Amino acid sequence: MKSSKQNKLHSIDVKVLEGLALHGPRNTSKLAAKLNMPSGTLRYRINYLRSHFSLRLLGSLYHTYIGLRKVVVFAESKPGYEENLYRCLKSNDYWLYVSQCFGTPKCLAIYGIPAGKEKEFEEFLSKLEELDMACTVKFFWSTCFQNVNTTSAWFDDPSEEWVFPWDSWVKEVLTKKGELPYTLKDPEDYPQRGDWIDIMVLKELEGNCTVKLKEIAKMLGISLQRLRYHFENHVIKEKMFEGHQIVAEHFKGLSAETYYFRFVFKNYENFAKFACSLMNKPFVRVMGKVYGRNQLFVQVYLPRRQLRNFIETLSKLVRAGFLETYEYVIQDLVKTERQSISYEFFKGNRWVYDHKKYLEKLQSTVKRSLQVA
Repeated sequence: MKSSKQNKLHSIDVKVLEGLALHGPRNTSKLAAKLNMPSGTLRYRINYLRSHFSLRLLGSLYHTYIGLRKVVVFAESKPGYEENLYRCLKSNDYWLYVSQCFGTPKCLAIYGIPAGKEKEFEEFLSKLEELDMACTVKFFWSTCFQNVNTTSAWFDDPSEEWVFPWDSWVKEVLTKKGELPYTLKDPEDYPQRGDWIDIMVLKELEGNCTVKLKEIAKMLGISLQRLRYHFENHVIKEKMFEGHQIVAEHFKGLSAETYYFRFVFKNYENFAKFACSLMNKPFVRVMGKVYGRNQLFVQVYLPRRQLRNFIETLSKLVRAGFLETYEYVIQDLVKTERQSISYEFFKGNRWVYDHKKYLEKLQSTVKRSLQVA
């Protein structure tokens, strides 16, 4: 199925998307030089991608080095109470991402919980079942996430169409060698490397990685020199900022859907091969390893007609004894929200986690939901 001419993704656009991820979007003049492209052309293509392919230039944080632990939650609501569960999941201020889903479970949520507060958070989740807002709740403590930005790996330049060589990918998976990025390795600890200025810089970069440092300095009421010192010697040097997240609907016109998979592997070697093979694939948005297990979360963005081919490919890997099992849901992106790190609860260079407040907020949300119902 071909894209409409109005929303045609051209080879030059794929080159721009790849360049934005590889070299960063903060300095378009330098990027244009690296891409051997006039600055005016680059700006035009970026604007074209913004208007036709919903291009967003976001920042990806390495939560581990600011003392936050990622956790992925799957929650199943009672029929008819999906919206209530959705609101309840946001009762904890440390949510990063909440999405309703088609299929089972009905909700997906991702949190960044201050290290040392895991038991309190697990109690918060158990209250969802106790208060009858969820039938079942499954949670998985995770590593930080690895973003996978668009590359030209599966884009055919002559036809300017995406191709999906699934058989070749199976061979690649089975023989892949390489080193996993640090984002997909179990961390030994969760050090707090940032101070208040660092956290505020990260918050701004997360929502717009092209924001100018002078704008952040003005917002914080500090000198540009001081802000730049924090940015270069703390945020970047201490690896609190993972990289640029270049998000675009590059399969627009192909009836694409977003899926959230959990893959289970028989051993670490298979897990690592599979994860490494996905590092440049256009159907992958983000990955995260389940802490202490050979399991991988993958947000998949894929044309609907390719889902069957993808599932058949996974079945081959299962039959080959490479992949143990997998599960997935279809995300409802109309009912999906994302928010930045909870910077407002970072005080005295530490995260303040008010467990009692979140339980009370949850109970209040349940009460209001029942009154509306």
